[in-house]
Order: sequence, then structure tokens, then C-alpha cells
Amino acid sequence: MVNQQLIDYLREKTKGKLLMSPDQLAEEIGIPAKQQSKLRKEGRFPIPFKNIGRLVYYSIYDVANFLLNGERTPSKEVSQEAPAPIVIQKKVVKPKVPVQDLSHIFMLRAFAQSLEDRATAMLSLAENLKDYANKKEMTVDFRTKFPAKGLKSTDGKL
Repeated sequence: MVNQQLIDYLREKTKGKLLMSPDQLAEEIGIPAKQQSKLRKEGRFPIPFKNIGRLVYYSIYDVANFLLNGERTPSKEVSQEAPAPIVIQKKVVKPKVPVQDLSHIFMLRAFAQSLEDRATAMLSLAENLKDYANKKEMTVDFRTKFPAKGLKSTDGKL
């Protein structure tokens, strides 16, 4: 049930497509596209991806499986065809930024928080629009019950 809801949500966010771009994924899990790229090159990004030309895409099924279950294996729809990279020994450099937690639970919570923030904003907007509509309706009713009679005083004030 939750899996299907998540897949439906991701499909809606990708406008009916089954693949997500790194920017679309960044909106949902909170990891910027540049950091995703760096982690993919290092082989540390946990969500399976597919290279199509120079572009990278993620299957919405893989994203959903990772967020819900922590699965790192690609789904049948999208298979990873990247050849094994040649490993060149480099100097070990201390990272200057703290390592970001990439556990699926962390990403799931970030995703849920993103949805909650959007839902709160949408509810607030809906409430403000309802209040505006009620005020507008009251203004129209008031003007029909009490039409302006063109009162003018000698000093120019109403």
C-alpha cells in the first residue's frame, strides 16, 4: 500500500515518467545533484542509477525500494550497465565537510519532512484562499444590503 502510494507520488512528480533526474531526486531526498554525482563516481551513492548518454537517471521503483526497504539492487525495469571502473590509488585526503548520512531511513525521513512541509504550505494557502473568499462574499453582501448613497460633507470628507 505504502509502496504503491510512494510510486504514484514519484510518478506524479516526474509527470508520468518512470525515471527521475538527479535534480528531481534532490528535491525529494535533500542531497544536491552535485553531491549525488560525486558519490556516484566514488561508488558510494546507494540508489541504483542508469546512464543514458551523458545524463543520469534513477528508476522511480529503485528510489521507492531504497526509501522503504534500503534495497540497493536495481529493479528489472532499469539495469545498471556501467563497466567496472579502473581504480587508481590516490592520496587519502581528509574530507573537509562532514560525511552526510546516506542511510535509507535518513532519506526516508527527509522525504517525509519535505512532503509534510509542502502539505503544510498547501493547507495554509487553502485556508487563506477560503478566508479571502468569505471576506469577498461578505463585502458583496454588505454592498447589496447597504448601497452607497453618495453622502458628501462640506469639508470633502465622507
